[in-house]
Amino acid sequence: MCPSGAIQIDRKDGNPAEQPPEVNTCHIRESGPLAIRATLIIDSKLDGYRATLCRCGQSKNKPYCDGSHHDAGFAATGEPETGKTDALQTRGGALDIRPQRNGPLAVTGPLEICSGTGRVVARTQATRLCRCGHSENKPFCDGSHARAGFVSE
Repeated sequence: MCPSGAIQIDRKDGNPAEQPPEVNTCHIRESGPLAIRATLIIDSKLDGYRATLCRCGQSKNKPYCDGSHHDAGFAATGEPETGKTDALQTRGGALDIRPQRNGPLAVTGPLEICSGTGRVVARTQATRLCRCGHSENKPFCDGSHARAGFVSE
């Protein structure tokens, strides 16, 4: 149950493998990354059920977090204000995450975005999440990547 998804196992004991979550979630870590649980398609590749994605812009392994937020002194709340939280028709299934060149993470699919304490901040079918660290509306993109000169494939 590695929270980042970086460590995975292949069961040999006949017990069932990890199953996809019933509800796709993105937990905002205080001054840290985005912890995503879903059937993940990242950059057009099936990528398991868990990932920790950079939101400070400093990772050397984008779009994944490598802990660079610690050295960079990244500071961002894990408790943003609540936005639109209308119920979604479906809450699970594939979540397509496409890092935009020099820009945000384009996310398509049902997603519940949660604060660090678990409060639902937003429910969405499509959004853009900041990965440059400069948005004034974190975790959402507000276009600050262009002004900040953020560079990433």
